[in-house]
Amino acid sequence: MLDLLLFCLVVFGTVNIITVSKIGAPWRKKASEINTKLGDLFHCPMCMGFWVGLVLSFWKSPTDFILFDAILGSAAAWIIYCITWSLALKDPRL
Repeated sequence: MLDLLLFCLVVFGTVNIITVSKIGAPWRKKASEINTKLGDLFHCPMCMGFWVGLVLSFWKSPTDFILFDAILGSAAAWIIYCITWSLALKDPRL
């Protein structure tokens, strides 16, 4: 169970760095210059979550089923992303 939680958090962290953070901005810009669809992928947490989950499942799979890991990564990234942004929008300091 801890492996599953850790997997979801690693996927979310990686996806957040790639799709939202300033660190990932050069990657997003370069991906958009190469191809608009690739740029869309680098701006979409749910889409990128699938691919990050797929790649990470080759390293450490919590379920031993690679496709399920990719879908789980996508769902985890999207759910945590939505929760964090909804909490951020309710913050009066923003």
